[in-house]
Parts: sequence; structure tokens; C-alpha cells
Amino acid sequence: MVLIAFFGPTGLLTYLAGRSWQRLEAWPWRRSIEMGLAPVSIGLLLAGCFSMAKGAIFDLDTAAIAVAVLLILQRYKVNPALLVLGSAVIGVLGFV
Repeated sequence: MVLIAFFGPTGLLTYLAGRSWQRLEAWPWRRSIEMGLAPVSIGLLLAGCFSMAKGAIFDLDTAAIAVAVLLILQRYKVNPALLVLGSAVIGVLGFV
């Protein structure tokens, strides 16, 4: 359910805009729509992130993992999927 809430709205907007985008190339409003969809998409993604974080970060241990992952993402060029997998392993092994 979270996946649908996270990717659904942004994916739907992208799909609908992409279907008619080529034929609207000369339309004067096209650039305005492009500029408006970027913050909308970012806002929807952030709302999804906050929603998932509320359910995933529930004590100091999980908060520490979240902060560590954030710092690793900012400092190094690491595939986020590896960090998700590593966090899952930490949880399965019972450290959290």
C-alpha cells in the first residue's frame, strides 16, 4: 500500500503529461506546466518519505540507522538499494 501511495500520484502525473506532451510542443503553457510539475512531484515524494519515516523510525536505534544512512548517502556515492538492504539485514539480525 505504501508503494502505491509513494509512487502512484507522481507516476500518474508523469504518465498523463507524457502522453500528450509531444503534441503540445508549441503550446505557450507547456513551459509553465513543466516548471509547476517539478515542485509538485518533489512535494509528493517528500510527503511519501515522511509518511514512511513515521512508520519506520520509532526509537533511537532506528533513528540512528536513518541518520547513518542519510550521512552515507550525502558523503559517498553509494547505491541506495544497498543501504536499504544493509538496514534490513541489521533489523533481521536483531540489532534493532
